[in-house]
Order: sequence, then structure tokens, then C-alpha cells
Amino acid sequence: MVGLIAGPWLIFSIVIFLFTFAYHHYYLPCWLVVLAFAMLSVIFMVLDARRPVRWYIYLGLLCLIAVLFSSLLGTYNYWMHMFPYWSYDENRAYSNVLPTEPAEAHADAGKIKFSHTARVDTSRAVGYKFGSVYCVAPILDDTQLDRVEYWAAGVDCCPARGDFNCDDAFNPKARSGVVILDTSAGDASVSSGDQSIGFSLFTSRRDYYVKAVRAAEANFGVTSADHPLFVRWVGDPQQIQDDYWRNGVGFVVATICIYLLISIILGAVMQYFFMKQQQQQRGGR
Repeated sequence: MVGLIAGPWLIFSIVIFLFTFAYHHYYLPCWLVVLAFAMLSVIFMVLDARRPVRWYIYLGLLCLIAVLFSSLLGTYNYWMHMFPYWSYDENRAYSNVLPTEPAEAHADAGKIKFSHTARVDTSRAVGYKFGSVYCVAPILDDTQLDRVEYWAAGVDCCPARGDFNCDDAFNPKARSGVVILDTSAGDASVSSGDQSIGFSLFTSRRDYYVKAVRAAEANFGVTSADHPLFVRWVGDPQQIQDDYWRNGVGFVVATICIYLLISIILGAVMQYFFMKQQQQQRGGR
């Protein structure tokens, strides 16, 4: 029973740790480890196929379940928490950026500190509803009132028109933007750091922000850049990055603890069936 509990739980813990702390830079070795654990699970089941009392088949099945769930949860944790953290750590940080500067000149930005003249024009904010409300508001200064290169953005923090409450939009000391990273589902790769990251499983919000921008152009007569940057308007960009790290690590700790409980339950159930099978074999003799 200890083997039925500890083996799958250790596999789950190892895989989810790899996705959290190593996948960004070593995604191929991580998938090779996952494949190795999956093959090991199958080997357990195959080796036990001809024995009258099949203990290893239970172990192999539990290990295979652990591989599946740890891969799914590890991938989710990476794209939701660790990918933004590592990307903000590796991408460039720009300071004293004017809202009039072309957004494409800062396409590799992770964090942007705008000039003291920059502000979020909440009066021309727009919310585009598609399940959630995708909110955008132009970042302008007094010299540029109609051409928008940068947009403050957020989710479920604005009405349909004319107000914007996302992050620190109403903090007069806030002058920084954390670039909202694009991780479109189905992209062959996402460049970050010194190599390309594999497939993203999660839909990008950028398409919805672009639709909100088109609505703002139609309603308020502004003109957006062809390739604008969407940012979270915040007072402390480093805190946002650190929050992603804390959330990612917290997710790992929580799922490992929860899966230990699940492993105990599944291990006890499998041990019950194993003991019952043993008793049937002895009774048949």
C-alpha cells in the first residue's frame, strides 16, 4: 500500500516541479521525463499481465494517472503563472517612454515606465463583452490626443463605455505598464529568452482587446497603431512579476498536498482490490 501511494505521488511531484521551474528553459528534457514516466507505467502493467495476482498493474495504472494529471496541471501552471514571470524577467525594461513613441519600437518590452506626462484617458475607455468584459483605455499625454500607441487593459474592470477601474488606473502616482503577453493557442512557438517555447494551450486575450480598440476608434474618434502594446497600468511592475512567482509556487504546493490525499484514497482502493483478488485466488485453490 505504501508503494501504491508513494510511487504515483512522487511522479506527480517531480513532473509538476519540472513544469514549474524548468520547462521555460528546458522544455524538451521535461517532456522526455514525462514520456519516460509514462513508459515506466506501461512497463509495470505489461510485466504483470500474465501473473494471476496483479499488483504491478495497479501501480502502473496509478502512475499513469499521476503522469496525466501532473502534465495537465503543470502546463496550466506554467502558462498562467511561470511563463509571465520568466518573460518579464528576460524581456527588456524601458524607462521614460513617451506615449507618442511608436509601440513597435518597444515590441520586446516586458515592463515600461512612462514619462511623467503620461496618463490613462478613462473617459474614452471601452469594454468588449465576450463572456468576460475586456477593457481598454488609451494611454496619452497632452501633446497627443487622438493617436494611440499604448493601451491600458484589463478584464472585468469597466462598464461598456466611459470608465476604467483596472489595476492602478486611478492612482495618480502610477506611471508604469506591465506588458500583457500574447500566448495564443495553436501558435507553433512563443519566443522568450534564448529559445522558443512550445505550444500554448490557452486562448490569448489580445484578440478581444483588439476588438475593444476597434470599438473605441468608432466611438471616440481615436486612431490606434497597427500593432499597439497592451499593458496593465500599475504603480510597481516588480510586484506584479513577484505575484506571478508566488502564485505559481503556491499552486505547486497546493496541488502536491491535494494529490497526496488523492493518492492515499486511490492507493487504499487499489490495495483493497488487490487483497480481494488474492483471497479469491487462495479460495480457488
